[in-house]
Amino acid sequence: MESKLTAISKSILVLKVLAEPPFAYSVLEISEKLSLNRTTVHRILSEFQDAFIVVQNADKKYTIGPELYHIGSKYLYREKGFNRIKEIVDKVAIQLKQNIGYTVIDKGRIINLYESELTMPVKITYEHGSFFPIHCGAYGKTIMAHVEPHEVLETIVNSTSLEKRTSKTITDPKLLLEEYEKIRKQGYGISDEENMPGAYGVGVPVFTSDGTIHGCLGLAAFKETFDGSQLEFYIKVLKKGAREISKYIV
Repeated sequence: MESKLTAISKSILVLKVLAEPPFAYSVLEISEKLSLNRTTVHRILSEFQDAFIVVQNADKKYTIGPELYHIGSKYLYREKGFNRIKEIVDKVAIQLKQNIGYTVIDKGRIINLYESELTMPVKITYEHGSFFPIHCGAYGKTIMAHVEPHEVLETIVNSTSLEKRTSKTITDPKLLLEEYEKIRKQGYGISDEENMPGAYGVGVPVFTSDGTIHGCLGLAAFKETFDGSQLEFYIKVLKKGAREISKYIV
């Protein structure tokens, strides 16, 4: 396996491991996890360390370094209006007094760009840069429900492993496509303990100027503290925020 990988491929695999919990690994741990030669792993980490792409902690384990964060953070600013988008997300969070986040779809992957931490009654949000599944959670379902053409959506659903994360996770492709249809008709997505026990989410789509799905503005809360009587109000505010965000997508 190792002999078929290029040096660049091996380096990418090492970085991907460091992006997984617990986010700190020794040379031996990485070597065993990837089935790569220890000398190869050590050489890759040494070169990365010289460039501050990784750093070595006091326990001799390696973690992501400041240079990689510097490079990765530039992903956020590919959109010229990202600072304004952050302001809108924060404004919605303050108005609703809920955990509000902004997620986009890029090359078929659903990635969390920003989570407002201004008004977090209980932290339930994901880390920036997290990837979301297509079949559970308000973010993933809301975005995927608007992928076009429909034939492409069907192909994605039927070729994706739909992992069962809770007793409420939709794992049947047919039922998932029906759920997407429901979301398109009602204009928002709901996640009721599908991705995480006790978690409740609401998401509304964010479109580009030509009507193409771009992302999702979403609310995350613990179900036991979520006031269902306010759902219509939450959706109304989220939709207004989504329309504002659309103006800054170029």
